[in-house]
Amino acid sequence: MLNQQWLTTFIKLVEVGHFTHTAEQLFMTQPGVSQHIKKLEQQVGVDLLIRIGKSFELTEAGIVLYQQALVWQQQQQQVLSQLAVDDEHVGECRLACSGSMALLLYPHLIDYQLPYSQLQIYLEAAPNKRIIDSVMTNTIDVGIITQPINMDELVVTPLAAQSLCLVLPQLYSHQSVTFEQLMELGMVSHPDAMHYWSQIVGQYFTEKQALALQVPIRSYVNQLNQILVPVAKGLAFAVLPQFAVDHFGQQQHIRIASFTTEQANNVVVSEPLFIIYKKHRPLARRYGPIIDKIKQLVK
Repeated sequence: MLNQQWLTTFIKLVEVGHFTHTAEQLFMTQPGVSQHIKKLEQQVGVDLLIRIGKSFELTEAGIVLYQQALVWQQQQQQVLSQLAVDDEHVGECRLACSGSMALLLYPHLIDYQLPYSQLQIYLEAAPNKRIIDSVMTNTIDVGIITQPINMDELVVTPLAAQSLCLVLPQLYSHQSVTFEQLMELGMVSHPDAMHYWSQIVGQYFTEKQALALQVPIRSYVNQLNQILVPVAKGLAFAVLPQFAVDHFGQQQHIRIASFTTEQANNVVVSEPLFIIYKKHRPLARRYGPIIDKIKQLVK
């Protein structure tokens, strides 16, 4: 890196065109200005100017360095200006959540961004562990996860809950589903499938059945918008959050499972949602309206 003090003296010397006048404006001695230029020349390894008494002419290298130095100076001023601004409509907003949450949130976040040309929203779909790791390493600033965690470094705030749905092919539309039927049908697996399935079994079936989590797997896919395709074709069932089910384009070919009154007992299976961010890394003002928007969408 070039010495910034020497570079500043060089820029001023080129602008003023005279060693003595430059020294006066920088509150330095004339030998001090000369020494700065000599040290800068030693640092870059070439002569920057040809001295003519107390005046000079720039060499070709001096012209190139001066032009580039002006660019660097302008860039530094821009950075300093940005550091001084904390506007709720300016800057990057880096967030992460599950794929199903992203389906719900992203279109609304883009609508929010549209009027503000200096606001950029980045939303990554990721599993809980990656979201937590990304917040810890400052890759993202705000995450939405589906499990309570206890980490001194994080602020963890309850957000809402997302309903979990057991989704069946449409041919099951006129009957309550039984555990035996599900075992015969089999499941479309995905990265969170067994986690969701364990919650469904624990709520709607017997303790003995709850131990039988090894449901037959008919297919596997890790693309959220493809998980319900095998279900729509009658191949298997799937378990997904309500947000993801609502965005599937073939609603006429699927249905959400119904259960007997004894099974359901008026309880909806859901999992909690939490907003997380670094405790000792205060969020910029621009995150306030976005978090408010998220709360409105998921309540």
